[in-house]
Amino acid sequence: MLTHRLAVANFMPFRVSHLFLNTAPLWILSFQGIAFAQASPGTGTADSMPTSIQPATSDTTVVRQSNQLNIVGGQSTGGADANVIHQFERFNLNADDTANFVIDSDVANVISLINDSQPSTINGLLKLIGNEPNLESNANLFLVNPAGVIFGADVRLNIPANLTATTASGLLFQDRYLLAVDGAVSEIALPNRSGASSSATPSITDLDGTPSGYLMLTESASSSDPFSATLPTGSIQNQGELEVSPRSSITLIGQYVQNDGDIVAPGGAVTLTASSGNNLLRLSPPGSLITLDVVPADTLALVSPLSDNSAIAALPNTDLAQLLTGGNNQGANRIEVNADGSQTLTSEPSPLTPKAGTVLARGSIDVSDNTPVGASGSPGQVTILGDQINLIESHISADGISHAGTISIGGMPIEDSFNAAYVLVDRNSNVSANSAESRAGIISIWADDTVQFYGEATATGGSSDLDGIISIDAGVDVDIRQPAGNTTR
Repeated sequence: MLTHRLAVANFMPFRVSHLFLNTAPLWILSFQGIAFAQASPGTGTADSMPTSIQPATSDTTVVRQSNQLNIVGGQSTGGADANVIHQFERFNLNADDTANFVIDSDVANVISLINDSQPSTINGLLKLIGNEPNLESNANLFLVNPAGVIFGADVRLNIPANLTATTASGLLFQDRYLLAVDGAVSEIALPNRSGASSSATPSITDLDGTPSGYLMLTESASSSDPFSATLPTGSIQNQGELEVSPRSSITLIGQYVQNDGDIVAPGGAVTLTASSGNNLLRLSPPGSLITLDVVPADTLALVSPLSDNSAIAALPNTDLAQLLTGGNNQGANRIEVNADGSQTLTSEPSPLTPKAGTVLARGSIDVSDNTPVGASGSPGQVTILGDQINLIESHISADGISHAGTISIGGMPIEDSFNAAYVLVDRNSNVSANSAESRAGIISIWADDTVQFYGEATATGGSSDLDGIISIDAGVDVDIRQPAGNTTR
């Protein structure tokens, strides 16, 4: 890998303290005018889906009062960080309705397992409320549906803490216990961490605390044509505005992730992750620098067997994914340099084809913190991970008054075991980690193969000595072109 260090004044029309390009070789393409944005993956049908919230067990009860659906009961894990686990056969919410999760004030996480063959479409208000009027809840909400989750144009959130939506087939707790989407609980052994097996059969009571991993199985996921109205199985799409309270987080983890709306977490964290293959994803907890550890599913072993009717019962006791097929990363669109020096844009598959491992960001993501200088601020974090990452007319902000935040697109080769192969940022996209009065933030864009950066990135501080850092790195090729109206100096 060659390393180039360029003076900012000769490269970008904005001021930063450092800008690094690591590439072998560095070359410029001749087809900047290609209209990538013309290919438009289809949207779901959240607007027309009627409300249907159907529990799968008698532990959960849904009581409807006009347009309010109160969800009570569930299975409680107990413990210091108690969770409430609901199982649903179906979870769809119309724009006119509200789903109220009614919980005790000491509940840490509300985990909704949706074992449906169809994606959940959520176009109304999701709300967590305490069952005692004078005690507020600080619980997080998890929505788990392997078939997919679609947030419609009219979706609203009223939750006290974090939102996680995932198409995982199972959740990992304490790096030891696996909760399948059908409610089955098993004990697993991570590679090189065999540990001692519990003498008791694992149960819901072992699942306290926040999930530490997501079992992603993509053998049933299929690719779609870029112009198709159907997204692949295991997709998460946001068409509306997802907003949580300050310093909270929004995490979307699926086989394919698409943001066409707005995601807002002031001074908090937003993580979009698309996974191909059969893997256990282990994310670092919110509040720390987001990193991702990928454990291949075929290296996991079951200490306790699953029931025969479990959603992942096909996985044998000794080898968690030996029988699984598919999920191979076939790569995404890239630029090839021909022998005569010309460049060819390969189109099989198209970079905008909805396929496992791809993140398409076409809306906005904002984690900006408006805490005044001198007060206790919370720099925001944006992390986008996947095999192929496409920013098309996307706006990502981690600005701050007292301190700007961190934006990481594609992973960090030193810290993550999962990095993007290709990253595309089109000419109508911008990424910012600015601070008008204090220190600017950090923007990092990485791909193991190719980065095509045609947009704008800024990390400008209150003065020149408070400017931030922008790094654009690739293992093979980097192409950087200025958006319309910008010229290098």
